[in-house]
Amino acid sequence: MSKTYTDYVNKTALTIEESYIDVKTGNQIQITPRVQEQLEYHTENQTLNHLILSALHQYFHPKSVSGNNEQILSEIADIKKLLLERNVAVNTAAKRKFHTSQDEELDLDLNEVVDVLEAFGG
Repeated sequence: MSKTYTDYVNKTALTIEESYIDVKTGNQIQITPRVQEQLEYHTENQTLNHLILSALHQYFHPKSVSGNNEQILSEIADIKKLLLERNVAVNTAAKRKFHTSQDEELDLDLNEVVDVLEAFGG
């Protein structure tokens, strides 16, 4: 059974079936209650065309989350090493404890990565 959402102000109408076919994968996907909620919300607020265009933009230009994780983690490890070397220069006892060779990799704690990303707006 289909339902039509109409934004009369912006002259936008959208008919939604119970399921749709993802054109990228060919899989049939059911419409979730969350999607129906958003369609009703945007219909009531005369922003249905914005929702459609935003969804299309996100569909055709997805943000890649996994990208180059190894490169990012490597750069974060380098930043951590620089920060440790700077702090170690002040404290000579800690300098002996944290002195590492260039070839030796530092262990990277995921919580520290999150802290660095939050600190720099990531």
